[in-house]
Amino acid sequence: MAIYRQLMLCSRIRALRVAAQLTQSDVAERLGVSQAAYSRLEKGEVEISVGKLFELCAIYGVTPVYVLEGI
Repeated sequence: MAIYRQLMLCSRIRALRVAAQLTQSDVAERLGVSQAAYSRLEKGEVEISVGKLFELCAIYGVTPVYVLEGI
């Protein structure tokens, strides 16, 4: 079940990025990480930290509740 939740979170984060018309490089730069590190996050290869989740929410103008709802 944890893997399913991780994949759902990654899918939602990717959808937010695409809806915002940003590239992985754009978001990675704003987060202060490499594009490769951000790509691994979107693929679910690494878990997202609470701090990075809050930073992503600020970038996309959404709340953490919105991102995590139903996951």
